[in-house]
Amino acid sequence: MSNKPEIKGDGPVKDIVLAADEGRLDVITALLESGIDPNTVDETGTSALHNAARRGHWHTARLLLEKKASPRIQDGNNATPLHHAIRAGHAQIVRLFLECDPSLSDYKEGVSYGPIHVAAVKGYARIVQLLVDYNAPTLEESASGQTALHLAAERGHHDVCEILLKHDKQLPRSAWDRLFGPSLEVHAKDEVGNTAFALAVEKGFHQTVDVFLRYHPELANTSNRWKELNFHLAVESGHIKTVEAFLNNGANVDMKGKEGRRALHVAVARHSLGYSIDGKADAMIDCLLEHGAIANAKDNHGNLPEYHSSDPKTRMKLRNHATAQVSGKPVPPAPTSISSAPPPAYKA
Repeated sequence: MSNKPEIKGDGPVKDIVLAADEGRLDVITALLESGIDPNTVDETGTSALHNAARRGHWHTARLLLEKKASPRIQDGNNATPLHHAIRAGHAQIVRLFLECDPSLSDYKEGVSYGPIHVAAVKGYARIVQLLVDYNAPTLEESASGQTALHLAAERGHHDVCEILLKHDKQLPRSAWDRLFGPSLEVHAKDEVGNTAFALAVEKGFHQTVDVFLRYHPELANTSNRWKELNFHLAVESGHIKTVEAFLNNGANVDMKGKEGRRALHVAVARHSLGYSIDGKADAMIDCLLEHGAIANAKDNHGNLPEYHSSDPKTRMKLRNHATAQVSGKPVPPAPTSISSAPPPAYKA
């Protein structure tokens, strides 16, 4: 009886690819010693190194690399072993590949995504940091015209955004970049004109918005591709935590948007459109007032915020705040019902 390690397959090609999938070092070693090419692929273009990377078999991957397996070989989907390792979240194998060939950090998958894009989409902060450490091009755009920062921001991966923003600020800028920009990834726009920050605001990812504003407080005053203030969009969308992220990072609660409207105008208009069923519209108005929004501020048409409300309670709340702001006195509490003694009995 033979002591040769065995694995079910349809020949040496299938054997080594399948053995790598299962992490069978004994079988792979025997096959390599028998002379099989480590870069042999099956009918889908999958090599042994693809499978080792995808399955997280570090020792198998290292053995194959030592035997000259190529980390640049592409399968039928144009994916390299590095891309498989990134998609599966195997940071140690990603590190192994980058240590063997640092230039892999810039090896683009077909015409769509590079390694940094794949890691950003997945939200793998540790892998993004590895790629950044190995000089992955963070300003490079994907097939959709988005940078890694766009891809992370629109999915709410705030930890990935922080890594990229910190790296972005530390990069040296050429004179050309400073003149013709965008000099920073944070200002880059995708094919339809979105910045990464605008995408995070639109989606209501308050932790991501907070990260952006901590690194770039000036973003609080920026507009989206529709020329609408990002701050006002957060108010209109009812994303209270996102609005608080703006305000806690120094945003002016009374910044003027289209037609001179302020956030309070936007919040009251949203309330009057029937978005108050869940209480969010009322809470938004209260949030803005608590942060000092001017209750009697006029827009370019001379309209106060209460002009947009058909609710008497909201109008009175705004008037009381306006009076208090002018007088410097506390806002009077809302009236409460007071029980009184019953009238005396009627005597004929």
